Amino acid sequence: MRKSTAAVVMVALGAIAPLIAQLAAHAEEPVLRIAKQGSMEAGGRMINCATNDGGDPKSTRWPAGHVMVDNVYATYQYPAEMRHPHPILFNSGGGHTARVYDTTPDGREGWLTLFVREGFAVYGVDRPNTGRSGTDICKINAVKLGLAPTTQLPAINRYAAESSWVTFRWGPKYGEPYPNTQFPIEAADKYFPQTVSTYRDSQETLKSVAAFTALIDKVPEPVILQTWSSSGLLGYLTAAERPDRVKAILAIETSVTAFDAIPPAGRQKLAAIPILIVIGDHAQDRVDASRKFQKEMAALGGRVTVDVLPEAGIYGNGHTMMLEKNNKQIMHRMIAWLEGNVYRPR
Repeated sequence: MRKSTAAVVMVALGAIAPLIAQLAAHAEEPVLRIAKQGSMEAGGRMINCATNDGGDPKSTRWPAGHVMVDNVYATYQYPAEMRHPHPILFNSGGGHTARVYDTTPDGREGWLTLFVREGFAVYGVDRPNTGRSGTDICKINAVKLGLAPTTQLPAINRYAAESSWVTFRWGPKYGEPYPNTQFPIEAADKYFPQTVSTYRDSQETLKSVAAFTALIDKVPEPVILQTWSSSGLLGYLTAAERPDRVKAILAIETSVTAFDAIPPAGRQKLAAIPILIVIGDHAQDRVDASRKFQKEMAALGGRVTVDVLPEAGIYGNGHTMMLEKNNKQIMHRMIAWLEGNVYRPR
C-alpha cells in the first residue's frame, strides 16, 4: 500500500514538474522593488451625445448626455532606485494597447518591467479610442438608431491572425515561420487576444498628438518617448509640440510613410532631440526610409541613429520585437544608446 501511494505521489510530482521549475526560476530573479505605481488619464474633450447624435432619452443603454472622449490612459511604475532621471512613455502601435509591452506571450517579462529593473520609471500608454482610453461611440450609436448615415461610421480595423503573421514578419506566410524567427511561435495563440480595434480616420492623428501632449504636461519629469510602428509619427509630432520636455525618442520600426508627414517646422524642432530607430529583418523599405530621414535631419543639425539589427549580427527579429525572445538584448542596446547620446546614469 505504501509503495502504491509513493508511486502515485511521484507521478503527481512529475506532472507538475514544469510548474515547479518555472516557480523556482522566478524565485531566483531579484525582487522587483517599486516606489510608486498608479494610473492616470490625460487630454480629451467633453462632447454631447444629443438625441440626434446617438443619444436616446428613453434608453438606459445609450442615453443622451455628455461623455468624455479622445483622452489617453496610462499606467505608471517608478522603481525604488531610480537610476535614470527621465521616465519612458511606451506608446503602442495600431491594433494594440500598452499590454504589448507587458508579459510576453510565452511568459517572459516585457519592457514595462524590464526597464523598471534597470532603474527607469515607465508609463504604458493607450492611445485615444483604444483599449482603456475608451472609444467615442456617439456616431456608431447614431447610425444604429437610424439617426445618421452609415458614412459617418469611423474607419476601424483589427489585425487578423493571418495578416499579423506576415505583416509582423514572423514568416513568409501564415503558419510558416522563418527558421530563425525570434517571435515565440509556440505561443502565438496567446498573442492574438492582445490585438484590439483601432480607429483609423486621419483625424485620429491630431486627437492622439493632443492627448499625448497633455500626458507629457502631467508627468512631473521630462520624458523619453518610446514608439512603435504607426505611433512613430505620433511620437515625432508630439515631441515637436514639447521639444523642451522630450529628451529622446526610441522608435521601433517607424512606419515608412511617417517621415514625409512631419512638417518642416516640426523637423526643425526635432533637430534638438536625439532619435534612435530600431529595425529588424526583412524590412529594407523601413531601412531606406529611415536612412533618408536620418540624412535629412542631419542637414538640420539633428541626431538620428538607425540601428539595423541584422547589420549588428542580430537576426530573426520581426515587427514585434518587444515580444520576441531577445527583447532583453534589444532593451540593453537602447539603454546603451541613451547613455551615450542623452545622459549618464546617476
